[in-house]
Formats: sequence, C-alpha cells, structure tokens
Amino acid sequence: MISLAAGTVRDAGPAQVLQAASTAGYDAAGLRLDPASVSLAEAARLRRRADDSGLTVLDVEVVRLRPDSHLDDQRRLLDLAGMLGARFLLTVSEHRDEGATAADLTRLHEAARGHSTRIALEFMRFTGVPTLAAALALLDGNGLADAVVVVDALHLHRAGEPPEDLAAVPAERIGYVQLCDAPAHPPRGLDALSWEARHDRLAPGEGELPLGRLLAQVGPAVPLSVEVQSDRLTARSAPVARAGRLLADTRRVLASAAGPGRSTV
Repeated sequence: MISLAAGTVRDAGPAQVLQAASTAGYDAAGLRLDPASVSLAEAARLRRRADDSGLTVLDVEVVRLRPDSHLDDQRRLLDLAGMLGARFLLTVSEHRDEGATAADLTRLHEAARGHSTRIALEFMRFTGVPTLAAALALLDGNGLADAVVVVDALHLHRAGEPPEDLAAVPAERIGYVQLCDAPAHPPRGLDALSWEARHDRLAPGEGELPLGRLLAQVGPAVPLSVEVQSDRLTARSAPVARAGRLLADTRRVLASAAGPGRSTV
C-alpha cells in the first residue's frame, strides 16, 4: 500500500487530498484534521468520498502531546479517525520531560481502547521522543501493547540509527513507513532539523538516504506513506501534479529496491 501523506499536499484541504490521491493513483491517503472545526458529519462525508474512490484512510494527523494539550480534544480526533476508518492516529510529543510524555501517551492509549484506530508514535530528533530506540522504550516500558511506531526515513537517518536496527523490532510494532529523501549530512542544530523536516525534504531518489536498505528491513505488508514536505515543490506544482510526480518517484525507488513480495504498484 502506498499512501499520500497530508503534509505532501499541505496546500489542499481534506477533500482535495483525497482527490489528489485518487487521481494520482495512490492506494490510500492521510488527512490532517482540526477536531475543533471538523464535525463527525463532515468526517462521514469524507469517508464516503474515500470509499467511492477506492481509497483507504491510512492515518489522521496530529495529536501533539504537550503541557497545554487536552484529552478531550484528543478523544474528538480519535472519534473523527474512527468515523473515517483510519488505521492510525499520528502522535508526536512536544514535552521536554519523558515522564510527561509517558503519562500523556498512556492516557491516549487508554482512550483509544475499543477504537479500530491505533496510536502511532512518531519520533524526531527535535521532539520529546528523539529516536526509534526512545519510541520503542516508551511503548514497551509503559505496556502500550496496541500502539505502534511510525518510521520516517528522514528522522531515522537524522537520529543516527541505521535501517538495520529495524531488524530487531517486532513487525507488529511498525505501523507504517514515511518515505522521502534528503542529503546524507544533516543541517546543524535542532531548529535546522525541524525546518528541513517541515519545509525542505526531497523526493524519493533525489537525495542520499539509504531508502533501499530501509525497504529491505520492513515487510511488504507495511504501508508506505509518501511524505515530502517541500516549499520548493509546493511553489512549483499543484497538489494533483505533485502527488503524481512523487508517486512515480516512489515507484522507481521501489523498483530499484524490489525484493520478493514487495510490489511497486
């Protein structure tokens, strides 16, 4: 399964994201929703649109764990994700304290009990969960059996963790993989890393990330989300054209890394 990440077409609303994904030929899409402004009725309409287009909603974004966040808002986003049939609710931590992250994540995990949508924790060097190892320790150390980790190719590399580290991770702990590309060497400083991740990613195959090695470590059943947040590409192309170009780039990377069972379509 190849999904169009919401951040790749951040200049499009949820309905336009689904249109871009369907027109370009993706299997799925991710949606970024504001629980304060999107109703359950609107989520139901989006679900029908996705179903009519043959699309799965892979993930809904984003829960930000931080001192001023509220569980009620997170529950509303969970309800929206459930209405959409989303597989995952993308979650990041902005806490500086590991204990606060663990407490908030545990509460969210409990709130998701009984939902079909699973909590997907994303690690990033510039957040409260900086590495794959830290993310796994949080989930395992707090008994969060139903939660998974999101593996972003950029964040894994910037954390200094080689793709081969994934060999020791139980398959059920990896929810999905986010694909993009970047130069091998990182910019200096956490602020620069944050800017790169949100504004300056490269298309798969344009940079020097070890994407082939990453794909070799995850099974063919693991969904791939094309997340290329790029000011340059956003300025140069409309959402549908951008989505199509990036899907073609992704398929070329998959073809070059193809092994038994890994489809390029």
